[in-house]
Amino acid sequence: MTKEWHHLSALELGRKIEQQEIDPVDLTQYFLDRIKKNDPDHKIFVRLTEERALTEAKAASHRAKTKTRRSPLDGVPISWKDLFDTAGIKTEAGTQLLEGRVPEEDAECLKRATLAGLVCLGKTNMPDLAFSGLGNNPWTGTGANPFDTEVERVPGGSSSGAALSVHHGLAPAAIGSDTAGSVRIPAAWCGIKGLKTTHGLISLKGSVPLSPAQDTVGPLTTNFGDANILCSIMSGKPAADLTGVSLKGCRILKATTVFEDLVIPEFKTVIDQALTKLAAAGAEIVEGPVPAFKDVLNLCNQHGYPGMLEGYALWGDLIREKPDRIYSAIGKRFLAGEKFSAEDVLKLQFGLEKLHAEYLEQVKGFDLVVGATQPDIPPELDKLYEDDDFYIEKALMSISLTRLANLLGLCATTQPAGFAGKFPVGLMLMALPFQENKLLRLSEAVDIVLSENMHKK
Repeated sequence: MTKEWHHLSALELGRKIEQQEIDPVDLTQYFLDRIKKNDPDHKIFVRLTEERALTEAKAASHRAKTKTRRSPLDGVPISWKDLFDTAGIKTEAGTQLLEGRVPEEDAECLKRATLAGLVCLGKTNMPDLAFSGLGNNPWTGTGANPFDTEVERVPGGSSSGAALSVHHGLAPAAIGSDTAGSVRIPAAWCGIKGLKTTHGLISLKGSVPLSPAQDTVGPLTTNFGDANILCSIMSGKPAADLTGVSLKGCRILKATTVFEDLVIPEFKTVIDQALTKLAAAGAEIVEGPVPAFKDVLNLCNQHGYPGMLEGYALWGDLIREKPDRIYSAIGKRFLAGEKFSAEDVLKLQFGLEKLHAEYLEQVKGFDLVVGATQPDIPPELDKLYEDDDFYIEKALMSISLTRLANLLGLCATTQPAGFAGKFPVGLMLMALPFQENKLLRLSEAVDIVLSENMHKK
């Protein structure tokens, strides 16, 4: 029988390792071979960590045979975005500014995953310094969005290679980062699931920074069970119990503020249809405004966005020194931070704290706040390179909804709600800070309802 291990979830693979139906060495080699065959131009994986992967797999194989496995995912190979440091292996964060950079230590989240027995397959593609929700990179190349076979479109970013590695079955799961949507955007446009964790839940130590106050680590997966265990492993917190999940008694606020203005009609229809199914499963759906959403965008328009301000402080001097070593449109976005003052930075900080408190008051009594993950379909790749202004317009579009959760300090997931034509539409669920376990339980419940309805079709 032909092996089709790439159709199994990370947890399913882990169970087969536990039962000694799969050897981790064979499994790792299986995925390495799939990557080499299906990604020959390295647009998804910028580099494999083959020697490391096979060494880790051999150790996992021994633990499986001696019944000393370290976690349910011991021996399961996954991919890592190329901004997480890998000891002795190049970590360039998608930019020629850091070409040849080799860290001495693993990132903290990778250390935790390795201690749990996970196998590091390789490093996935991303745009320069993660400062893009589109995912294109003229230096490394760009993996195409899988849902348009006629026109080459972006996969979403900045965890572009991460999402594609999961969609194409080149890794059972991927670890990405999310500063303004960089896990959820590519997950939504590639038709998979993504978890944006609360800032501070998972250590950022050893990850190339864009905005230390906003950067978060999160998994991209085919299911929430895998996201749940990966979040637990990387954070050191107990995993959620996903058994017996239900939407009965769940109060959901469908946000109209910002979402109503930006989301295209075709996507709105899919979201409304999905929410109708959730209501039939016992959820109470209320539609209404969330003033903090509009207020936080106005605040940032006046005083600057954290990603721009912190990114400029971190990388502005290097970009000025080597302007030809970064994609020009992204370089311009970084350098736009120079027009803001120290007063702006403080007003932004104080304003975000005030709006966070106001948001908590505005959504009191609701378990989730929901809306579309993306307002529109992914743009065509070639057009982005023809016009920097068009690029910036589409880059801002891509983060226009997802960044709300980052700015207000929330956790969030995205999952497919259905299709608008040939394009998947992501449904974003937002919960209060550090409520990942509640969010994952409700995301699992939503997924069961939507999946059942999809199968009925």
